[in-house]
Amino acid sequence: MDKAYGLTLLQEAWQLGVVDAGHILFKVYFYGHGVRVNHPLALAYLEASAEKGYIRSQKNLAYAYRGNSQGPQPRGIVELDIEKARYWFTKAAEQGDAESATQLAQIYYKGLGVPKDDKVAFEWLKRAENMPFEGRMSHSGLAMCYEQGIGTEVDLVQAYKYYDLQGTAGVPDKRRLEAQMTSEQVQQAITLSRVWQEENRAFFPSYYGLKHQPDGSYK
Repeated sequence: MDKAYGLTLLQEAWQLGVVDAGHILFKVYFYGHGVRVNHPLALAYLEASAEKGYIRSQKNLAYAYRGNSQGPQPRGIVELDIEKARYWFTKAAEQGDAESATQLAQIYYKGLGVPKDDKVAFEWLKRAENMPFEGRMSHSGLAMCYEQGIGTEVDLVQAYKYYDLQGTAGVPDKRRLEAQMTSEQVQQAITLSRVWQEENRAFFPSYYGLKHQPDGSYK
């Protein structure tokens, strides 16, 4: 398709109220896809589509204001402002975006622009787990919270469960916890992990009792 014609179609779609067209136009002008780079215009489309409730725009705008190295955020189009970052992460999280919810958990855990509040951080992680978009992103944070008692009571069974849900990434952490748990507690945690997987139609091998081999496998 001719790029100029494609751009015209996107602009027409935006005028008709297709909010994701605004996000695409933001990327077109931010990266210069077939047009000259125009950051002010890119920002205008990003802000407008975020205001209309488009989650990806809200999240990208939040990352732009936060300005760290995480996420696919645009850099250098706004001045860093953690309050505005929190505002837009909240907007996206309230619509079910788990990535934004986990970012809010970090903001409250680290006290970025707000008083440090472990309980609120934990609550955002719990909310993220049940969100429709990438809820599994909360598992590493929940495992840490339950292991260390951050915003909640220490619960090694729950901590093990969430490490188990991380597959191979959680193996070293599970080994550490196993030294503090009974075999019954470990089996309980694995059962809880399996229940979660069945309910969410996902599967992560537990690797319980297996050892990491030089070829990268577990036996």
